[in-house]
Amino acid sequence: MQIAAGVAGPETAGAATAGAAARQPLGRPLAEMERGCAPAVTRALTDAVATDALRYLAQDDVARLQRVVADWLRERYGWEPSPDAIRPVADLVAGFRAVLTHLLPAGQPIIVPTPGYMPFLSVPQQIGHPVIEVPMLRDGTAGWRYDLPALRAAFEAGARLIVLCNPHNPIGKVATEVELAAIEELVAEFDGIVFADEIHAPLVLGAGEHIVYAARTARAAAHTITATSATKAFNIPGAKCGQLIFTNPEQLAAWRRVGHWHEHQTAVLGVVATTAAYTEGREWLRGTIAELGDTVREAIALLHATATDTGIRVIAPDATYLLWLDLSDTGLIRAGQSAAEAVREAAQIVVTDGSSCGAAGAGSVRFNAALSHADTMEAVRRLVAAATAAKRAA
Repeated sequence: MQIAAGVAGPETAGAATAGAAARQPLGRPLAEMERGCAPAVTRALTDAVATDALRYLAQDDVARLQRVVADWLRERYGWEPSPDAIRPVADLVAGFRAVLTHLLPAGQPIIVPTPGYMPFLSVPQQIGHPVIEVPMLRDGTAGWRYDLPALRAAFEAGARLIVLCNPHNPIGKVATEVELAAIEELVAEFDGIVFADEIHAPLVLGAGEHIVYAARTARAAAHTITATSATKAFNIPGAKCGQLIFTNPEQLAAWRRVGHWHEHQTAVLGVVATTAAYTEGREWLRGTIAELGDTVREAIALLHATATDTGIRVIAPDATYLLWLDLSDTGLIRAGQSAAEAVREAAQIVVTDGSSCGAAGAGSVRFNAALSHADTMEAVRRLVAAATAAKRAA
């Protein structure tokens, strides 16, 4: 737990709390957008419900999903995995759990660079896989980088699978080719596996480029299982349709022996939504990314401009709509209180507490900036005001 250095006096704190309580809470703790979804997706789902799309997943549905995902990957990233290697799962977490359960020796540790997506830390431990957390290194406000010596030490400690979340949830980092090559060298040296979560790949906000890890070299492909989905970029997380892509033939063969019931949990409506998103939703996606980019840039500019007054530290994300806010120097967090509780109390903003993203996240929060533009900026202004007041009172 992060304990703030300064605590507001009782009169100031009481007034701030009373003012915050009078306001409507803003925010979403989950990574989803308050922007609806592409009209083409809505139309396709409406038409599907009127027919026979509430049935179980059939082989024809799987084949259709494989074709449309393969087309998307080829056109978007120049990656051409075999369609048969693209296997449906209900979502990322279900696929991750299945991989750990069936394709990793029991009890073997896994590596998670942190702060990390919450289930990457909790799910392995639920099924007997210890997690070795390797904190990312922060370069001021300039960016994040992997701690390669610490990753090596984790492999030396017995881990063989590393979770490569790229673009990274929750910090929004997009890995460079140099970084991916260095990770590939380590994984190959220790005969490891990469679980590559690339679900946020379409949501690169600036001029950067997402690089598919497994598409880079034959060696990388041979030790990678890639997770992907239309759910984040097209805002259809409830559609329950993700994909695992097996570019190692032996792992694909192993999955074929154990994966049937995991694949069976995929929703037919998810296949419908994914098909419509990838084939007819691209213009909607371009507009959405442009709007998200504008909102994120404006929010970051305000946070940077007021950093001296607030003590809030933030690095502009390369991708996603998630802002990682370090509040450890703000004076907002009192003893016995999480960062998320402090933000809710002081500013009526709903966020994800950073400690659920690993020990490196203590004193930080994950803020979802995919509210409406107005609500996002109002939430940021509330947080700035609350942190400024706490800093002055400290």
